[in-house]
Amino acid sequence: MESDNSLPKFYLSIPVRYADTDAQTHVFFANYFTYLDEAYMAYLQEVGFSWDELAKLNLETYYVNADCQFSGRAFYGDTLRVYTAFCKLGNSSLVAEMTIVKASTNEILAQGHLTSVMIDSTTEKSTRIPDQFRAAVEKYQNRH
Repeated sequence: MESDNSLPKFYLSIPVRYADTDAQTHVFFANYFTYLDEAYMAYLQEVGFSWDELAKLNLETYYVNADCQFSGRAFYGDTLRVYTAFCKLGNSSLVAEMTIVKASTNEILAQGHLTSVMIDSTTEKSTRIPDQFRAAVEKYQNRH
């Protein structure tokens, strides 16, 4: 399946390392979740809420669900693009929709979601997503 123009503008480029592959010589499935995590954190930074910025607000995010559907394979030496955007901001939950594309062919290799919850670092309880976070995500996603 080829990628289309409906993908978000933000993506993180990730080179496939030899260590990411398995005995079948393609990327081991669990490593796709690492790629999703790396892109999620890069996206937070892109919208102005890096891990350090969240910590200054006494906030963290905890993953509560992850899913990924695979439709292609990547190999050592490939470069992947992990397209990322939030598709839902609830009261305290955030859902990132992500698409992994092989850069050289634009082939969609995997699509997934990471669901996280905004947490107060002191109480370790879920807390409302701050208005400034919502505004930053909306501004970023609407300008692109």
